[in-house]
Amino acid sequence: MDRSTALQKIRKCLALARSANEHEAAAALRQARKLMDAYQLSELDVSLAEVSEAKIKASASRQPALWEAALANLVASAFGCRLFFLMPANASTVGAYWQFIGIEPAGDIAAYGFSCLLRQAKAARRDYLATALQRCRPANKTRRADVFCQGWVGAVARQLGEFAQPSEAQSALLTAYIDQQNAITRSLTARDRNARGAANRQDLVQGHLAGRAARLHHGVARDTQARHLEFLSQDK
Repeated sequence: MDRSTALQKIRKCLALARSANEHEAAAALRQARKLMDAYQLSELDVSLAEVSEAKIKASASRQPALWEAALANLVASAFGCRLFFLMPANASTVGAYWQFIGIEPAGDIAAYGFSCLLRQAKAARRDYLATALQRCRPANKTRRADVFCQGWVGAVARQLGEFAQPSEAQSALLTAYIDQQNAITRSLTARDRNARGAANRQDLVQGHLAGRAARLHHGVARDTQARHLEFLSQDK
């Protein structure tokens, strides 16, 4: 048995230790302690095993669009996750990723939710480019489409805000997990194509109206009692 497998077994034992049957609970607790001693695992090690990571491919390799970064941040915050933008190690490597770190199963849920919403936002963007912006110059098309997407994200933000935030204990655990990784991080500056000019308010309004079509609903998985999402908008 390797360390990872031992951690999973310990977590199962600790879950059984909450049994109403005192004999079963005591036996499970003894087994958990035995495994922790055998593999030299601390209580913090066991707690950190509850943290999971999930990655979703980003649209840009170096500097994501402001609206995409805003969407990723919204989803991460809604599910109590920490968000990182993982850039390629060198210029020859293609692709970057959004990484969601959360207490299981929040990381996987956030990554899944973000991938669905990102796909929907891009579909709405394509439709807007092909209709309302079809006669614009290429440079203006991209800039105005970004404003549309910002409005779209703003509309979705209200729905994401309905979900619970992490407790102080969970936040502390995430901080401990990230510190343990010894990762080198720095602040991300997203790409704002409208930084030097006034945004078209009509694009923002149209984006907001389109974003209101995205519907997010709470759900509960029967086997794990884990919170998950159903994305019921027209996912293109």
